[in-house]
Amino acid sequence: MITREEAYKKAIEQKKHAQKDKQRQYNMLLNSAYASNPRLKEIDREHAAVGANLVNAALSGGKALDGLKKHSAALTLEKKLILEKAEVKEPTPDCPICGDTGYVSGKICDCVKRKASDIMLTELSAEMPLESSRFDNFSLSYYKDEDGKEGNPRRRMTAILKVCKEYVIGFDPKKSKNLLFMGSAGLGKTHLTLAIVSGLIEKGFLPVYGSAENLFCKIEKEKFAGENRGTYESMTNCDLLVIDDLGAEMATSFTKSALYNLVNTRLLSGRPTIINTNLSMKEIETRYTARISSRLIGSYDAYKFIGGDIRQQKAVERMNKE
Repeated sequence: MITREEAYKKAIEQKKHAQKDKQRQYNMLLNSAYASNPRLKEIDREHAAVGANLVNAALSGGKALDGLKKHSAALTLEKKLILEKAEVKEPTPDCPICGDTGYVSGKICDCVKRKASDIMLTELSAEMPLESSRFDNFSLSYYKDEDGKEGNPRRRMTAILKVCKEYVIGFDPKKSKNLLFMGSAGLGKTHLTLAIVSGLIEKGFLPVYGSAENLFCKIEKEKFAGENRGTYESMTNCDLLVIDDLGAEMATSFTKSALYNLVNTRLLSGRPTIINTNLSMKEIETRYTARISSRLIGSYDAYKFIGGDIRQQKAVERMNKE
């Protein structure tokens, strides 16, 4: 899991490295031009002399001032033409708004936010199968188009897919709804939440995504190590918090407390959360207490995933191809 603060820090560091690389390359080209064209050093010496004379002329009010200014301009132009011929150009910032400082009026520049989004996508892709978990490769063919005890899987999942796509389109970190995805393993809960996460990152939002086990483990390690690396703050303040596979982690008094605090804090601040779980609401209440289940029931839009295990279906497909 990478936090927004870590992504911003890496983005700014990358911009600084890029600036240094540009300056280093410019200095190399400039040194090479000076080595191959002695006239450049002569121009610099003449410029220095003209500059001193300009100061004296300005102080004394002499008539030579205009001539010295013209001489200075001519030297500047000559040097510019020589450097242009040698293809030596002063480095320009990639972002004209912040000048590659990363800040505008004390606030993070949009260029940093875009770079941070790329960093989050890259790092999250290394941990999770983002490329294979998109909306356009979520296949409804794995859900039977027939009525069953829980309903019609194809129709149900078509509706849930529509909800997820619209969630990304209309996302607002202060107004979007909380979602609770429930159902057995292998029904596409993680696939669709990853599709939401990558879609939001591409739009410039910075969510925090992780399995319940990893998220709670990271909070616990920082707490008991006495280190405040901002993990909990990132989870409570991020644009969207996604807790995947709730219930697979070890149930301890710490994890129960952490879950309650995360859910409650984000509800109070109006920040959206998505939770995936294989547990039923009754199992959530038994495992985490009624306080948590009541908040999920009252403040989350719950969607029950139904159908057959897609992982098993794909495994059978692979076996049949061999």
